[in-house]
Amino acid sequence: MLRDLLEVAKKLFEVTDGLKQAKHEKRQKLEKFFNEIGQCLRDSAEVLNNGQTPRIKAKALKVYAEELPNILNDVYDENKVSELSHLLNNAANKIGANNTPEDYVKEIEAAAGMFKALAVIVATQPELNSQNKKKENSKPFLSLPTNRRNFLSTAALTSVGVISGGLASQYMQMPIVSWKMASFLDESNKLILAKAPKIIRERINLITGGRFNIELYQEKTILTEQILNKVNEGKIQCGFSGIYYNNSRYKVLFFGSSIPHGLTPQEQTAWLLYKKESDNKFTFIQEIYKKVGLNVIPFPAAATGAQMGGWFKKEVEKIQDFDGITMRIPGLGGEVLTRFNVRLDKEFPDGAIPTSKITEAFKTGIIQAAEWVGPYDDFELGLHEAGAKYYYYPGWWEPSTTFDMVVNQDAWNSLPSHYQQIFQAVCLQTYTEILAEYNQKNSKQLEKVLELERSGKITLKRFSSEIIRETERKTEQLLKEYASVNKLFNDVYDEWLGFKNRIREWSKLG
Repeated sequence: MLRDLLEVAKKLFEVTDGLKQAKHEKRQKLEKFFNEIGQCLRDSAEVLNNGQTPRIKAKALKVYAEELPNILNDVYDENKVSELSHLLNNAANKIGANNTPEDYVKEIEAAAGMFKALAVIVATQPELNSQNKKKENSKPFLSLPTNRRNFLSTAALTSVGVISGGLASQYMQMPIVSWKMASFLDESNKLILAKAPKIIRERINLITGGRFNIELYQEKTILTEQILNKVNEGKIQCGFSGIYYNNSRYKVLFFGSSIPHGLTPQEQTAWLLYKKESDNKFTFIQEIYKKVGLNVIPFPAAATGAQMGGWFKKEVEKIQDFDGITMRIPGLGGEVLTRFNVRLDKEFPDGAIPTSKITEAFKTGIIQAAEWVGPYDDFELGLHEAGAKYYYYPGWWEPSTTFDMVVNQDAWNSLPSHYQQIFQAVCLQTYTEILAEYNQKNSKQLEKVLELERSGKITLKRFSSEIIRETERKTEQLLKEYASVNKLFNDVYDEWLGFKNRIREWSKLG
């Protein structure tokens, strides 16, 4: 038995508090080191499965054992580090010995997953000042970090950090679980959002050593409401989806995605993790799904951040300029625009225009305006070459759009608790990474937008104050109308509005 190898991983899990408090540069080294050990172990298991002895990988593991004291020297007790180095070296000797027993494979795979989990924990832990640490029994959101990076990282840590609690002792008892996952986006395209399902599946597979495997439901993408229904009925266990539903009883779920003229990305992250009572099992948003009657739990899995206002073939200076435009736009933002006589693509006989056909619809004149996300994804779709000269901002209808991994409640309840923690942690880590990538790539792509404007090919314009004012007024009117006929919508709207007013005051100070 490779007790030495598992003992190293277990002891590192016991000191994750110290590892998580290391400075950013140190945590980067730790993350890389743990990932490399995990990969070395996975490669060793693969060699053993092929009936060979992983001598080369064993030598690499011995190098990691020698390097361990240098990596952990200032975050862990020196004597204990030496002990871990000795244990890892012993494990390397056993793995590289002739006639390595086949029963080592499961233990090596388990240890590989544990080192991957350690890398995840270290990677997502922010540097927090002691003054920002919450006191025990404190209520949520009374003390928040003052910058966006720390805030989002803290959100991820809330979930990621729980992996360490008890995982080491449970790893060898991990059952084999197989799930199916649907996605509303084709993973082969270059849109940033499309990455999320694959990232989540692969990370969960790695952390659990292949024991929790999630396969794509089918290659063909399906509509968001179809995904919700299939997950609700238990036909598939989970699905990556946006809240673009036609069923009127699902309108209240938009509070978990994006409300026109609503929350900023930073505020949205706080809202998604909000619990009315700190000891509640589910977040406020997750509770809404139960109250709607869905056997579904949503987990934030991706976010676009602030979006652009879309591409228009004609200038829209006044609110009356929207009159007669046919536009590709989903959600509540589309409903607001219908009040200014905009025709929506979802009213077409064949329904809403698929993402892959937006540019074609623009070029052929089927639509005169379209919104997608922002400069990076818009350029990937070719919207800047579809004949629309005017590129407007801001996307007031989707100021902080969230996309969820929706999970069947029964499937969730059947998972071991440590699988639940891993799933939740990976989703939230992916959420923060996708949001960060959008901010990074949109800012870079903005340079190309400005180049096109300088050359006279497009005009980058801000929506007028009149348009912002009137659309905000119509948004409030729309929300109040839904609240007047649906008690649940009214209750959630009241909670959301109170939250928005409170956190907006805090945002102003920041």
